[in-house]
Amino acid sequence: MAIIPVIPDAPSGVSAIAYLTSMLEKYAPVFFLIVARLLGLTLQAPFFSGKSVPTQVRATLIVTLAMMYMLTIQPKVPDLPSDFIKYSMLMIQEALIGVIFGFCASIIIAAIQAAGEILDIQAGLSMVTLFNPQTKTQSSATGRLFSQIELTVFIFAQGHLYLLAAFFNTFDLIPLGKFNFSSPIVIHQFINIASKLFYVSIQLALPVLIVLFIIDFSLGITNKVSPQINVLELNFAMKPTTSMIILLVIMSSLVTIMSEFSLEAVKDSITMTKVMGKAIRQEDARKAKDHEDKFAKPLIN
Repeated sequence: MAIIPVIPDAPSGVSAIAYLTSMLEKYAPVFFLIVARLLGLTLQAPFFSGKSVPTQVRATLIVTLAMMYMLTIQPKVPDLPSDFIKYSMLMIQEALIGVIFGFCASIIIAAIQAAGEILDIQAGLSMVTLFNPQTKTQSSATGRLFSQIELTVFIFAQGHLYLLAAFFNTFDLIPLGKFNFSSPIVIHQFINIASKLFYVSIQLALPVLIVLFIIDFSLGITNKVSPQINVLELNFAMKPTTSMIILLVIMSSLVTIMSEFSLEAVKDSITMTKVMGKAIRQEDARKAKDHEDKFAKPLIN
């Protein structure tokens, strides 16, 4: 006959249900705030925001990551409002934090694709468009090529893992329920990161653009010297061929640069998060000082 061990301090069924209910009341609101921030991340961050990822897979990933964070880190439970409307506003704020974090990381990725678009426009290949499954839009041939190369480099450089690690650090820098995007230092940093969309794309496309400019300049001189030469046909033949040859020559260097930009994208998100956290601390310090001054004035009088 088997002997069933008895746990002396085991709670009864009623107490266990009450304990579970109290834990749900305490941590469920925090869990949904974490889910909201993760949702914002998956809407904008490179690799995670790909339109080719099924919605069910994305939802499963969000819930799984939120549960893992809750079980391992056990974040501090902030003072949450009991009103549903105020709590919904907090969820929207958390989603915005995730969107901003992912957007800052995706700026450089978008700049790399924009470099390919610029090259196709200058080389006369802008009419050749291909379907991009990551964005569900039409993009130029070189833009699609750059986008796929960057995504591959981003994964092989473990950029998605660095991005997740940096994202979970946002809960330390920006506590749950805190949000401040109106601070001048936050807006200034956001503009600095967004401006990289232009100079990164020009930096990548510059070698080919210089050669194409030399071709245009040479064809312009040729047209003045020998008007009987059909410069238009030469232009259509020379510029696409030359741009493809140059891309083949510098492709290894471009891949190296893209790998560096992949890590820089993660650094931009971290920098933006630190600046937002600094703005929140400054705002809390200002409110604390105003609160002290408010109670100090009657004592002085």
